Amino acid sequence: MWRLLEYKTHDGATNMAIDEAILEAHLMGKVPPTLRFYGWEPPAVSLGYAQKLPTESVNRIHEMGFDIVKRPTGGRAVLHFGELTYSFVGSTDAQLRESILDAYKQICSGLLEGLRLLGVELEIGSGQPAHRQMHDCFLATTTADLHFGGKKMVGSAQLRRKHAVLQHGSILLSQPQDLMPKLLYPVTAAESAASLKRHANLFEILKREPTYKELQAAFHKGFEKAFATRFEPGELTELESQLATALLQNKPGETIPV
Repeated sequence: MWRLLEYKTHDGATNMAIDEAILEAHLMGKVPPTLRFYGWEPPAVSLGYAQKLPTESVNRIHEMGFDIVKRPTGGRAVLHFGELTYSFVGSTDAQLRESILDAYKQICSGLLEGLRLLGVELEIGSGQPAHRQMHDCFLATTTADLHFGGKKMVGSAQLRRKHAVLQHGSILLSQPQDLMPKLLYPVTAAESAASLKRHANLFEILKREPTYKELQAAFHKGFEKAFATRFEPGELTELESQLATALLQNKPGETIPV
């Protein structure tokens, strides 16, 4: 029996600490594979663990009322606004394949099945990871991502520790096309970038706005089908809460301006 942690909102640093705490607890053998859904309050821009932004971008993001946090995973900047974030923790001891690419495909198959239940067919992307000078995750579609008609809707990143895997990602629901460019770039560059349709929004494709409860239910069923197992709703354990608290104390959530 695997575990589902139902949708809740936290600030960005807490969200990242919880994901990493679940990974550590699973690595210890204390919790089963876990699927989690969550939101961000306040909204935030998350950066890959090795990513740096120009000082002016950091200042602009804060001035516009958004937090900045570092993810324990790699990749480029993701805007957590008008979206649903998922995380999945499992291991090669529990059905996940050894290959990084194959594990991505396995986990993404749960997302694809959930989206089918909602009435949308997406495809797994292809290509190389975004160049380090490309700050915006959603400007490139790789084998870790899902796209609709060539426009990315789901971006994911992964962290491995020994045999345990954390994969989390952002499912865009109703994110304004021009918001991320405004956060990342000067006015003239932002206007140019905003003139392009950079991503796909689920609500626009569906022509309706499912509730978070409906979205979670669809992805819950999708992951059960993809992994041929049951995910039972649960809560964080005391150990996970303690690990998350320790991570929050030892890892400041905000990035240091470059």
